[in-house]
Amino acid sequence: MAHYRALLATSVLLTGCFSNVVALQPKAQSVKLVHETDRPLHCDVKGKISGTSRSADAKEGRAGAENDFRNHAAELRGNFAFVDAERNGPVGTSSQKDYFLGGQALFCQTEEMEEADEKAAAAARDQKEKNRLRPSKRRPTKKSSKRRTEKGQEIAIAPRSPKFDIREAGSAQLAFA
Repeated sequence: MAHYRALLATSVLLTGCFSNVVALQPKAQSVKLVHETDRPLHCDVKGKISGTSRSADAKEGRAGAENDFRNHAAELRGNFAFVDAERNGPVGTSSQKDYFLGGQALFCQTEEMEEADEKAAAAARDQKEKNRLRPSKRRPTKKSSKRRTEKGQEIAIAPRSPKFDIREAGSAQLAFA
């Protein structure tokens, strides 16, 4: 009976040693796990990623592999983790199972992001249109007929004399030089 207890205690301890369930990192909480049917359009591939986990509990093992997968996608600055390979299987003769997810980290333009970009572009266009239609607050500059010398004295400047400018054959126009 003591031999049976020792064997049971050893198997429980070893089972705990082989368990490897990954926790989700805070920066990976916004990464969405997708399969082929859910894959969004307009994506840039950031890189290949994989997620692994080992546990006696099937749900816990799968969740650990998904967390690891999403963590790797977040490290590559992806907002989606696309799964294209899934495997699981027993670890030797133990009650443990290995879980594996393989795929790609993607940065995708979501509908919400596209709507926000369109709103920002529309607001910029509206602002530009308002600025174009708004009357100028600048007053027209008046050309002074006085000029200051280096010593600060004002002196009068003679007005410009008119000249004749022939621009087209035979027509004379009055212009100021």
